[in-house]
Amino acid sequence: MNLETTTCISYEHLDIIKHYAKLKKLSLSTFIINFINYVASYKTLQTKAYSRLSYRPKYSCRWKRIHIVLLEHEYEFIMDVRKVCKMSLAKVIAYCVDNYLYDFLNALEKDDNTDNYRCGGYSFQVFLEEGIQCCKFYWGPHPEILQLAKSNTVS
Repeated sequence: MNLETTTCISYEHLDIIKHYAKLKKLSLSTFIINFINYVASYKTLQTKAYSRLSYRPKYSCRWKRIHIVLLEHEYEFIMDVRKVCKMSLAKVIAYCVDNYLYDFLNALEKDDNTDNYRCGGYSFQVFLEEGIQCCKFYWGPHPEILQLAKSNTVS
């Protein structure tokens, strides 16, 4: 099932993202989710505890509202990024473009870049540790699955 959400993005960032999405033959939604997933997986996202969600500066430039279509697991991933980083989706996108655009574009150029479902391994685990309820998020395949896959290929 697809989920839709809206966010605002500066016209400057929108032009950049549209240009590279077209160049890479990706939809705007696919480009954005893959970009955020790349940054969450390979770079350092700012994280904050005990604070409210922060938003883009309200009057810093002109903004365009865009609609993004996400698969269920992509939507959950985006909600986790918002929760962990304490940033709105608009601010997450701006942060990624401002800090990691060229790293992401270089990663897309690599020959081994064949994964069409980058968030497909998303899962979470809820457990008790010394009486405290905990939740672990895996923004990729679960470590036990990776270990099992490694042991099956070695035999």
